[in-house]
Amino acid sequence: MLSGKRRNAMEIAVSVLEEARNGINKTRLVYRTNLNFLLIQRYVDFLVQKNMIEIINDPTPIYKTTQKGISLLDEFSKIKNILGTNELAVAEVLG
Repeated sequence: MLSGKRRNAMEIAVSVLEEARNGINKTRLVYRTNLNFLLIQRYVDFLVQKNMIEIINDPTPIYKTTQKGISLLDEFSKIKNILGTNELAVAEVLG
């Protein structure tokens, strides 16, 4: 997806939300998003604060995208479709 380019905060947040859509533990989330544990915790904390991810303790924490987070993903997808490009190209154009 990124071909050697750095992701911006929005791309990372979207990636976290996409991976947590069906529920995921922290270790798997770290590997699937290609982040370290410190960074993933920062994004999870932010997304929990914004009510876009919920933490389900069963017996270990599972991170799951909420309906609000799914709505954000849907809107983000609509924007990509309208622009006819991917989010990385949009970020490059907008600087």
